[in-house]
Amino acid sequence: MEKTQITIRLIHDGVQPGVPLDEPMRFGVQDTKDGIHPGLIEPGEARPFDLTLDVRGDETNPPVFSGSFAHGPPSSRFLYLSWKREGQHEHPWCWRIKIPLSGIGWTEIRVAERPGKCIATNVIGRRPHTRDTITWRVEPLALRE
Repeated sequence: MEKTQITIRLIHDGVQPGVPLDEPMRFGVQDTKDGIHPGLIEPGEARPFDLTLDVRGDETNPPVFSGSFAHGPPSSRFLYLSWKREGQHEHPWCWRIKIPLSGIGWTEIRVAERPGKCIATNVIGRRPHTRDTITWRVEPLALRE
């Protein structure tokens, strides 16, 4: 079983997906150790989050994603965009949005493993428990102008 790496780009504006909570929190992509990675902050713009995932498998089976940002069982991995309360709390998560990776196939992976490419999606407006399909696209890795 071969292994490759790809870059994933999530785009979100940081707007809380419900009634805004007025308390100190951090927003970003959640890693598997519950850390929050803030992405690139661009004033007045949607925020891109670039992260690397490992991919195992071959074209005869669905890809298996892994790495420090891949959550869930191997057959249904996802990413989390999260709003985490500052400090110690019994319930640290204000909001978490699941971003399923199931829509990424080998065609996108083969293009995205080339230098200068990533697989991207815009998840502005996505709600925490949405089961809507994510539309992924391959695009240049260079940041938007």
